[in-house]
Amino acid sequence: MKRILTLGAIGLIAFFESCGTAKSGPAIDILTDTNWQLTTINGKAADSTNYNSGFPVATFSTDNKIMGNGGCNRYSGSYNINDEGGINISQMASTKMFCPGNGESDYLKALESADGASVEKDKLVLLKGIEEVLVFKPKK
Repeated sequence: MKRILTLGAIGLIAFFESCGTAKSGPAIDILTDTNWQLTTINGKAADSTNYNSGFPVATFSTDNKIMGNGGCNRYSGSYNINDEGGINISQMASTKMFCPGNGESDYLKALESADGASVEKDKLVLLKGIEEVLVFKPKK
């Protein structure tokens, strides 16, 4: 377990060092050039029955905006990557159509709670401390 955490920390450092404050490099390009679809939330596989319009999707723009569909409503907000290797997602807003269940609400809460990230060509992980809160794959 300790080795996995160490490798994860190295991955996070490499991701954010490649991003830097100028937000350039391969990792940020993967983040912003991909539409991400949710696969895991709070350590459990995402259940399609919790989302009326399919699994939530997130898109990160090069001008620090995040937008997508939470499984029912459209949402948008801002994100920042900091020098310490963290991510902050804030100023979230969404449409307000009725959506049964808590799937979308749980997703948006997890999204706003993220304070770290790891990105690869086929996987985006948003973390709260060392815990994975959301895992995405590229949407096809």
